[in-house]
Parts: sequence; C-alpha cells; structure tokens
Amino acid sequence: MNAACYAEPVSLASYLVEVIPLVFLAGFVVLAAFGKRMNGGGWLAVGISGLTLAILGYAVLDAHGVPEPITWFKIGDFALKINFRHADEYTGAMLGLVVAITFLVHIFSLAYIQHDPMRHRYWAYLSLFSAAMSGLVLSSNLLTMFVCWELVGIASWFLIGFWFQKKVSAVAAQKAFIVNRIADAGFIMALMLMWRQYGDFGFHHTYPDHGDRTIHLLIGLGLFVGAIGKSAQFPFQVWLPDAMAGPTPVSSLIHAATMVAAGVFLLLRVEGLFAPELKIMIAFVGALTALMAAISALTQTDIKRVLAYSTVSQLGLMVMGVGVGASYFAFLHLAAHAFFKCGLFLVAGAVIHTIHHAQEKEGLHFDPQDMRFMGGLRRRMPLTFVAWIFFAASLAGLPLFSGFLSKDGILMGAMAFARHQGQGSWAWIVPVAGILTSLLTAFYITRQGVLVFMGRNRAQGAGASAGFFSSLPKVDLRMLIPLLVLALGSTWLILSPENPFHVSAAAHSDEEPGWLPLAFVVLALLGIGLAAFVYRKGPLPSRANAFLFDISFQHFFLDEIYHRWIVGPFLALTRLFALLDKYIVDGLVRLVAGLVLRKGHRPSLSTATEWTDQHILDPVVNEVIQPHEKHSLSRASAWLDLHFIDRMVTGLAATVARLGKRAGKLQSGKLQLYILYTMLGLMLLLLALIYIFTG
Repeated sequence: MNAACYAEPVSLASYLVEVIPLVFLAGFVVLAAFGKRMNGGGWLAVGISGLTLAILGYAVLDAHGVPEPITWFKIGDFALKINFRHADEYTGAMLGLVVAITFLVHIFSLAYIQHDPMRHRYWAYLSLFSAAMSGLVLSSNLLTMFVCWELVGIASWFLIGFWFQKKVSAVAAQKAFIVNRIADAGFIMALMLMWRQYGDFGFHHTYPDHGDRTIHLLIGLGLFVGAIGKSAQFPFQVWLPDAMAGPTPVSSLIHAATMVAAGVFLLLRVEGLFAPELKIMIAFVGALTALMAAISALTQTDIKRVLAYSTVSQLGLMVMGVGVGASYFAFLHLAAHAFFKCGLFLVAGAVIHTIHHAQEKEGLHFDPQDMRFMGGLRRRMPLTFVAWIFFAASLAGLPLFSGFLSKDGILMGAMAFARHQGQGSWAWIVPVAGILTSLLTAFYITRQGVLVFMGRNRAQGAGASAGFFSSLPKVDLRMLIPLLVLALGSTWLILSPENPFHVSAAAHSDEEPGWLPLAFVVLALLGIGLAAFVYRKGPLPSRANAFLFDISFQHFFLDEIYHRWIVGPFLALTRLFALLDKYIVDGLVRLVAGLVLRKGHRPSLSTATEWTDQHILDPVVNEVIQPHEKHSLSRASAWLDLHFIDRMVTGLAATVARLGKRAGKLQSGKLQLYILYTMLGLMLLLLALIYIFTG
C-alpha cells in the first residue's frame, strides 16, 4: 500500500503556527493604513500580539504533522518550496521566546509610548518587525530565512530611527543598517556557493570528511560573517551601542531578546556546515568580543549603554559556546538572556520614563539616562528594584537563576575545548576570556544597581530641586506586569524546573573537577562585592588613569579606528573620483562637444547644464542661414546641414545631457530610494533567471 496512507494527519494547530508571521504582517498593514485614525492603534497591536501567543499555546497542546510545502518559484527542474519547521530542537523554543517577549514588550509600550505624537508609526513598525522575526525563526531553508533576515534589518532601521528628528537617532539607524548590510554580503556569498554546490538552500548539509573542502569552508565562513553582523560580534559590534538611540522597548525587544539573537540562532541551525578550523575561529571571535564588551561596560554612564555592551558581551559567550561545541548551553543562554536582558532594558525604560516625567514638571533638561544623576530609586520604585535584582542575579550567574545554569555550561565547555587542543595551546585564551568576562559582568551590573537604586538621589547635581525625588511618579501597572513576568522567567524554572543545579551537572565530565561551578559562583560574588564597595558612595569623583578609562569608555577606539583607516580613505577616494569626473571626464565631453559644433558657437565652460541649455537644446535659435547665401545648391546644403546634421549631433548631446541629469537623481543619498532600487533590481534579476532557465 501507499506509504502516504499511513502519514500522520495534519492538525489545524500546525497550520495556524505557519500563519503567525502573516497575522503580524496583516497587523502592520492595518496599522500603517489606519493607525493614526485609531489613536495610534496600540490596543490593536497588543491584541494581535496576544492572538499569536494564543495560537502558539494552542499549537503546543494540539499540533502534530507537517503541512504540505508551498512552491515559491521554479527554475528548470528545481522548485523552491516554503514550509515552516516548528518541531525541531531549536525552532519551537525560539518561536516561543519571540512571541512571548514580543507580547510583553507590546504591553510595556502601551504606557511608554502613549503620549508620543508618532505612536501610530511605532506600532506599525513593531508589527512589521514581529512578522519578520517570526518568519525568520520558522523558515525552512536559508533563502527564505535571508528574506526575513533582511526584513528584520529594515524594521530595525525604522525603529532605531523612530525619533528621526534627532540627529543621533537618524545617524544610529543608518550606522546599524550599513554595518549589517556589509556583513550580509557574507550571507549572500554563502547562498550563491550553496546553490552552486548543492542546488538547494537546506539546513541539512554538513561539512564533508573527505574531498574538496574549500567551497564548504567558504560557505561556512560566509554564514558566520552574516551571523556576527546581526549579533554584533567583532569586528561588527560598533553598531549596537549607538542603536540605543531608539525607544527603550525597542532596545529591549530587538537588541536584547530577538534580532541580535538571530545571528546565534543561525549559527546553531547551520552548525554542521562549519569546518573544525572555522569552529576554532568562532570560539576566538566570541571570546574576544565577550571580553572587550565587558571591559567597555565598566565605565559607561548611560544606563542603556551599560546594557548594550552587556548584550554584546553575552552574545559573545553564546558564539563562543557554539565554537567550543557547547551548542546546547549556547541556546540555553540565548533563552535565559532573552528574559533577563529584556527585563533589564525594561527596568531602564521604567527609570527613564519616570525621571523624564518628573523633569517635565520642573522644567529640567538633564539627561534622564545618566546614572550619575540617579540614586535612591529603590524607595520610589520598590517592585521595579526587586525585578532588577532577579535580572541582575541571572546575568551575574548566581545559583537559582537561569544565567547560572547556561553560563556555567558554556564555561565548562570552553575548558574542555582548551584541554582537547593540548597543553600550552593558545586555545586556553578562550576559557580564560570567558572566566574574566563572568567576573566583569558581575562587577558592572552591580555598579549599575548601586548607582541607580542605592544611596541618595543625586538629581540636585543637575539643578533639580530638593523635592524632585518625591515628585517622581509611580511606575505604571502596564510597565510593572511585564517586569514581574520576566523576573519569574529569569529563575531556574525556565530551564530546569526539577533541579536548580541540573543543567550545570549535565555539563560536567570525568575530566572536569566538580568544584568548578562553585568557583564560578565565588568569582561572581567577588565581582558583586568589589563593585558594591567601590561605588558605595556614588560615582567615582575622578579618573585614576585617563588612558585606561578612555579605552574602556570608547570601546577600544574601534569607531575612531574605522573612521580613520576605513571610512576616511573611502571618502577621500570618492572625492578624488568626483574631481576626476568634474575636471577630466566632463572636460573631455565638453571638448568633444565643442569640436562638433559649428565655428563661432563654442560652448561656455561654466557648467555642463548651462552649456547644454545655451548651446544644444535650442539649435534653431543659435543656427541661422546667412542671408548672403545666393545659390540654391548652397541654400539646400545649408538647410540640410541645419535641420539634419546639426540636429543629429546636438540632439545626441542633448539626450546625453538629459540622461546625465536624470541619472544624477539616482544618487540622492536617501537610503529609502537605494533600498527600492535594490529590491527592483533583485526582482528583475529573478525574472531574468526564471526566463533563462525555463525558456
């Protein structure tokens, strides 16, 4: 009998899971079209997010079977099919994280963004991002993942630059977009090589044990470059701290829990493609990024930038986990990080929102994100402070919290990795960097808590009155509920409900001593105690060593290095080409045009446009038959010369001038137009390929 007769029937829940991205996308369309008429459409956006969470909950209880794939396009004998996977080891958990965190951020945003005049745009962009991110997670092949990958980039550009009237926000959005597009060149290269090598874009391919491995190495390298761009790893991490210019709920959703984790998620999905040499490189890049970002977080004064560098550092630990072979724990840390880092950002949002509203009452204008003007907020925001303790303890890796379970497994895996590389190997840099990162993490998150919540309020140093502290409003209930839910999710219950030490125990091997987890805890407590002692009286009054401080505060001067050695030379080269175009290419064009014109009508050398307007576009005015021409033959020759020869020459020049003016409009400097041109070009290329292979 046909085996299809025994195929498992597909449940309605399985179909519903696949429409989650479409539900978010429909919300984006409605909110973009009618959001302003709906007073922003916030409750509609929250309802749509809640609906997707309900669909996912129903699917967990009843989903079985896999729906038939849908053919996207066909080239020759190859048909690319779209079918969403929601039953493998990573996809289901990642989708749950995305939908749950998105719902909580939507609720928090109701209070945070309620008075913004452009809130209708905010809700539309948030729905677009949610559609793209859920589609990315559910993608069944790398090509559809790349489409959603780019949509995530577009949506994050919209959200980072949401307050585009502020120059810092507009520049940050452009920086994030451009840096990610540079890294995405590696992703595109990998897709092209995969098509050449395999003829498809599946996740199932693995690195071969024999034969020509060069192309496989390049495929893995391209995917790795794309992943570290999205996850802000060295050398692409410079975009994420600046991206904090967007609204804080955006920072929480995109730059802590979902978008930046997409790079790690990609590494986990294609781990089988990585050559052993490439995995060593992945481990070193992750370890280097984790340590650099942790050092940079030590001196930041902006409450969100501390968390931004912390995000880069924790993502580095996840990447390191993939490189050392501790992929299971890397994903566990991704899940744990989604809860506690999202919560830390939302705590920062509640603090900023509260201080900002108090500023409005007193007419103050100091930076509400500067921790040097905070302090003592635990007395005005007690529940927020309690939630922060849960998030900070998880980040620091204390027992009974999720970060302890996942981070401990990564560090144990790193030590096993170094031991297998041999004694005296450079591989020991990886676990050492991970352990130092763990120590510094406990230090900088405690520093943040002491400066924000402990001691006395220091707002008077920014000109606030003595009653400023008592005028701080209470935290809105719509902000508190997500914080408390995320705090619960930061305990060990989310990863190992039976035993708070179970996952760490699973990381142990016969080669690793059993006391190592305890040593990691002691290290975290040392960092906590040291920070509490150093900052017990508030911010440090002076810098003990300016050079070392600047290295940390300026993130090892990476931005300055890039501007001096990459951006600067590139701009100088473009200016050189502009001068060559103006004085050599344009000069030659004018010279040739002048030679073909009749004697006595030489072109003006002012500008190409003026010369075109004065000497080409109206030849009838500039060319007349001389009255002394008497012979019929000469008059006929002059008439032919005027109306045919000259018009051909001048018409050609005029056409070139018009095309030049129109082509110049393509280089407008507007990223929106460049994106449109790119999409149109890709569509034309796709149509051409379809015609070639099917014709």
